[in-house]
Amino acid sequence: MSERTGSGEARGWLLSLQSRGWRTSLDEMRKAMKLLGDPEVGLKAIHVAGTNGKGSVCAMSSSILRAAGLEVGLYISPHLMDVRERITVDGVEISEQSLADLTIGTRGVLEEGGSPATELSFFEFVTALGFLYFKQERVDAAVLETGFGGRLDATNVIPSSVAVITQIGLDHTEYLGKTLGAIAGEKAGIIKKGSGVVSSAGEKEATDVVRKRAHDLECSLIEQGRDFRATNVKASLEGTTFDYEGTRQLDAVRTNLLGRHQAENAATAIAACDVFAHMHGLEIEDGSVIEGLAGVDWPGRMEIVSRKPLIILECAHNPPAVSRSLSSLLDLGAMPDTVIFASSRDKDYRKNMSILFPKAKRLILTRYGSQRSIEPEKLAELPEVKDKATFLADDVSEAIEIAKDITPEDETVLLIGSVFLVGDALSWLRCGKKADFSMAGF
Repeated sequence: MSERTGSGEARGWLLSLQSRGWRTSLDEMRKAMKLLGDPEVGLKAIHVAGTNGKGSVCAMSSSILRAAGLEVGLYISPHLMDVRERITVDGVEISEQSLADLTIGTRGVLEEGGSPATELSFFEFVTALGFLYFKQERVDAAVLETGFGGRLDATNVIPSSVAVITQIGLDHTEYLGKTLGAIAGEKAGIIKKGSGVVSSAGEKEATDVVRKRAHDLECSLIEQGRDFRATNVKASLEGTTFDYEGTRQLDAVRTNLLGRHQAENAATAIAACDVFAHMHGLEIEDGSVIEGLAGVDWPGRMEIVSRKPLIILECAHNPPAVSRSLSSLLDLGAMPDTVIFASSRDKDYRKNMSILFPKAKRLILTRYGSQRSIEPEKLAELPEVKDKATFLADDVSEAIEIAKDITPEDETVLLIGSVFLVGDALSWLRCGKKADFSMAGF
């Protein structure tokens, strides 16, 4: 078998696991870890759960630790364009050959072990690959983003770590519960005895749950607003600046990520890195924090891909995130004149539409490349679309071309509604092809 054929076959097999769906138990993941030699044991980790902001906090934390001279593994989900985005070391994606070798080797070990763990879901299997790769590369720190939830998330086989809880909102309610308190309880499941806990959970109902979990497990807890905060926030189309107060004092910190909410995420990342450093006897200088945040790269989050017209890609896909994104956009002086919108069937797309569409002059309804995407024709029938100039597009490339044709150069196009819509957009804009997901498994 040639190297190219082996890589292609391994990738195809791996992506085929997306059809297996979700699992609401850690039993099989734990069996798999045992068969694989428990690669997660010994990793020094920052483990991040939350409804919104967790990916940004992971990207920022990784960038800070790297600027401090550590070799850092970053595990994120979902990917936007390519599955290799999920596993990086020092900002470099796992190579195609390393992904293939680990996939083939891991599959062989699990099959030889004769365990039900050979039926791992896509997310479980890729998480296992991440742990194995980080152990292989002997990283100094691992930053891990949960898929969704936390208590039963495949990443939660990791032993005690710095547990970070970002903003809690209503999303994945069919799995996590119908209230903020119930969802917070699932997210706070990543907190273990001995963890250092950093919370930006937000609403009191969620914050109280995180506090109780930390108290019951005798963990130290620091909270945004009480123990650390971002102040003097200034947002523009060039980036976001703020002062940081809490675990250290910093003035005029800058990140190139857009929106006032990114100052809150950055403050959370600073606090998480400081707790991590304290737990492991490390020192992170102020300059490393400033350098790390200035250099963070997190595509598809209020990302500008064109200036005339201004085209912004945004991954927000639940009502709290959409509201924050819209507020941030208006704060930047950019009205969403044209909205390109697509959604997964299982999201609260009508609420998202009711938040976004009143501000828009024109709508382009489309779909992304997965069966989870709702048809634009069905969206067009909803009352939220009434009295708006509305266009339908078969895919994101057509949607963007329509947007360029109908939007004056001094106006703004906002592409929003799904992480996978943004992934399709970036794949087309950068590579001229579709992203590599089919069932869009986390």
